[in-house]
Amino acid sequence: MNTRVAVAVLLAISLLAAACGGDGNATSQSDAAPEDARFDRASALFDGRDDIIDRFLKPDVIDAGGRYRETGRRVQNGRLAVSFVFDTGSGGQERFTYAFLVRDGRIQDAAGRYTS
Repeated sequence: MNTRVAVAVLLAISLLAAACGGDGNATSQSDAAPEDARFDRASALFDGRDDIIDRFLKPDVIDAGGRYRETGRRVQNGRLAVSFVFDTGSGGQERFTYAFLVRDGRIQDAAGRYTS
């Protein structure tokens, strides 16, 4: 695994681990995503780290008690694509793949898609 991919893996996992741990402060203070990061979750667009945390990670992961479990990773089209099973706080499951674009040691952009 090259250094760029290793950094992307660490960033993605650290951000999601903070969210899955229910720690909103650690998630908000994470250096994984810069203030101008963008996230596209199945065509729901979030602009900026605060928007990502306030409108996605906090209500849908932290407050809901959800947990991500990584099921695979690969480099695809210059991005780190990480597949997850998301265990919802209410006993359900969803499957996602997030494609992270990492520049200058930080997540600049991420696109999430449901998978079957």
